[in-house]
Amino acid sequence: MSLEAVQRIIKRAMTDPEFRQALKTDPDAVFTDRNVTPQEIQALKALNWDSLSSTAEDAEVRAYAMNLGLSRISDGCK
Repeated sequence: MSLEAVQRIIKRAMTDPEFRQALKTDPDAVFTDRNVTPQEIQALKALNWDSLSSTAEDAEVRAYAMNLGLSRISDGCK
């Protein structure tokens, strides 16, 4: 098993819409030459990649909002 390989696939799916689409339309091609076991492939194929997209967008919005808040706090400390 390669937890790192699975994490890389999920991370890329969260940030790369074309890769996420490939996972939905041709997952076997995505998993070729990656260090994932048949069990991991089965689990990854079962994921709802559309919901991952909304999770990624929500994370981006939260990160942006946090960055704005942090910059305001640091401006006030000057």
